[in-house]
Amino acid sequence: MSRSPNLRKRSQWLDRLSRFARSKLSVADFCQREHVSVASFYQWRRKLDDASSGPSDRRVPTRESFVSVQVTGSTDLQVTFPNGTRLTLPAHDHELVKWFIGAIAMVQTTTGAA
Repeated sequence: MSRSPNLRKRSQWLDRLSRFARSKLSVADFCQREHVSVASFYQWRRKLDDASSGPSDRRVPTRESFVSVQVTGSTDLQVTFPNGTRLTLPAHDHELVKWFIGAIAMVQTTTGAA
């Protein structure tokens, strides 16, 4: 039997940890506001940090992690990030597109901006 956390609970904790990062509260104050124990907070933070450092991470995206994408042509897929960086991929290479999207989805921002 697998000991991995269920995806719903994992998603809830990813959202919760994201709110904590934006909250400017202490861990104790944040946990009291969220009605969770400090021990659970640290356990989930460690568990999710450990998972994100490995190649098998399957984080559930939150609503905040999606941005609009516009397909502008049939030959290339171009993504423009909020900082102006553009990524252009051949739209016909599904494996390459899938790989890049997976890699980008695993990156954690350090500025708190989505």
